[in-house]
Amino acid sequence: MTPTILDMVLSSSHYIKLIVMKLKEIIIGSVLLAAGTSLFFACSDKLQVYPNVYDTPDSSDTVVAVFQHPGMLHTDADFLFVKQKVNAGETPWKNAYDHLTKSQYAQSSWAAHPVKLLARLDYNNWHDTYPDDYSNYTYLMRDAAAAYQLALRWKISGDDQYAKAGIAILNAWAATCTGYIVNSNGEFIDPNEYLISIQIYQLANAAEVLRTSSLWAPADFNKYKQWMVDVFYPQLTKFLSLHGDQTSCPLHYWLNWDLATMTGIMSIGILNDNQAMINEVVRYFKNGAGSGNIQNAVPFVAKDPDSDEILGQCQESGRDQGHATLCVSLMGVLCQMAKNIGVDLLTYDNNRALAMCEYVGKYNLGKVEMQNAGANGWTMSDFNYSATSLPYTTYTNCTGNEWPSLSFEEHKTGADTRGTVRPAWELINRLAQDYGISDIYSKMWVDKMRENTALDGTDGGAGDYGPNSGGFDQLGYGTLMFAKQ
Repeated sequence: MTPTILDMVLSSSHYIKLIVMKLKEIIIGSVLLAAGTSLFFACSDKLQVYPNVYDTPDSSDTVVAVFQHPGMLHTDADFLFVKQKVNAGETPWKNAYDHLTKSQYAQSSWAAHPVKLLARLDYNNWHDTYPDDYSNYTYLMRDAAAAYQLALRWKISGDDQYAKAGIAILNAWAATCTGYIVNSNGEFIDPNEYLISIQIYQLANAAEVLRTSSLWAPADFNKYKQWMVDVFYPQLTKFLSLHGDQTSCPLHYWLNWDLATMTGIMSIGILNDNQAMINEVVRYFKNGAGSGNIQNAVPFVAKDPDSDEILGQCQESGRDQGHATLCVSLMGVLCQMAKNIGVDLLTYDNNRALAMCEYVGKYNLGKVEMQNAGANGWTMSDFNYSATSLPYTTYTNCTGNEWPSLSFEEHKTGADTRGTVRPAWELINRLAQDYGISDIYSKMWVDKMRENTALDGTDGGAGDYGPNSGGFDQLGYGTLMFAKQ
């Protein structure tokens, strides 16, 4: 298709794009106000007026996804491999599966707790207004973890009681939840609500596995797929385009916000065989104005002083390591889902995404230090590398704030989350193996995590890394599902 004049203008400069977006926002706002307001968004057509104007019209950025089901984080070939290893009693798969069976979230007795309107609101600002609902997304994060763990247990054991329990969780949410707590204009009343998107890829991945069960009635599954589109996609695509009304400063939000949004859109796209959603994410990864653009996500690269690898400074490395490691988790999920539909994001721009993971991995790698598995999680200590062994460039975003050193944001308050452990490294290591790329530090993390006897010598899943939201930001069980050897 020949680009229009508008397309050529939009591709010429981010500044022009921002002006156009702001004009569109004003026009759209007027249209919405004229059309009336609602207390929640439940239909996707209400936000179709928010195109992502940061896309370029370059057709080379358009991909054709190859959908196979299941084919999001895991394929049938993956499950066949794991099942054979588990049945043969081979390490580390057998002990990883045994650990899964001990999880409270992988039990067929788990009962869903769906809510009608989701919220993730600041306690101080909203507790009085919504005393029972200000943070009800925690029900979703636990149920999403349970649905996924039950799906894995069913697929590997073949016992239908686990599929039945997982399907019941997903059906309950689709039958109950109609959207988010929003204002009269349909806008989030607290920007933290955008972070509910972390659970969306988790819900979709549970559904992607369970869709292969004959116990999920086709009508119910189709309803679930449409529910994901109607309830979640509108706010996801809106955020990716407008960044919470921060179009004049699209880097205002940190990388984990964009990655959570992008994993949500891609997972809904895979679940629904929707090429447009896949391309929305791929184009943003390559050309977006926000942190989800891989060059903004990894603003600086440099040769590793201790190897031949290239290390990529994570946009959140100057903030704190809790969020930097979250970026690794979400980046791994995004790249793995893309790989399974035939799209390579990991090696794009000279392996920039992997370089970021290696950078974060090197800085946080140390000796396993157990705290209280299942309650407070666990961390690293006695770090392998000094901070000076990692190249760091002062980072300044469009707000004018500056982060001149690693973990600068948290060090200002006397805190330090260096050594944060998340179950991301098995996935990163498997991706690197599949693409034939060196991943020195991710592999070191895999070896360290397999030393952890409290988690049966594997990485665990949701529920093993603390009881709060940080312990549920990733699905986990990477050793079980991604170990290749």
